[in-house]
Amino acid sequence: MLNLIISVVPIILLIWMMTKKNSYPSHIALPVTALLVGLIQLFYFEANTTLLAANIVTGVLSAITPISIIAGAILLNRTLAVSGAEDVIRQWLEGVSKNQVAQLMIIGWAFAFMIEGASGFGTPAAIAAPILVGLGFNPLKVAMLALVMNSVPVSFG
Repeated sequence: MLNLIISVVPIILLIWMMTKKNSYPSHIALPVTALLVGLIQLFYFEANTTLLAANIVTGVLSAITPISIIAGAILLNRTLAVSGAEDVIRQWLEGVSKNQVAQLMIIGWAFAFMIEGASGFGTPAAIAAPILVGLGFNPLKVAMLALVMNSVPVSFG
């Protein structure tokens, strides 16, 4: 039971650091938590430094995939904005339907379905949401709808 309590301490610390009134930014809270995890692994669980180093390398390598997806989504969004493709997409959508719900379904659901089949990993929400915001939709509603609409193709991706 003590092992469980000691193992949960870094999670509690992270939640506390990021949710308190004057919260710490993630670039400070996450390394502090990672350091605490390493110290607990070394001193409480008496792991050797080789195991700790292997865990650090595994964590860094595992982080490459989501970081590259987010970077790709940002790059696509900037490319659409700079190249003027957002205007082309807006004109095309207005030609298909003037109804904003239909436009939302085309980008947020159908387009996201296609992207999920090609890449997965939550990429549809990361790509469809900025496109919809660029087209003038409410950012909060778009974020919510993009994540909900992405839940369906995940089963097939």
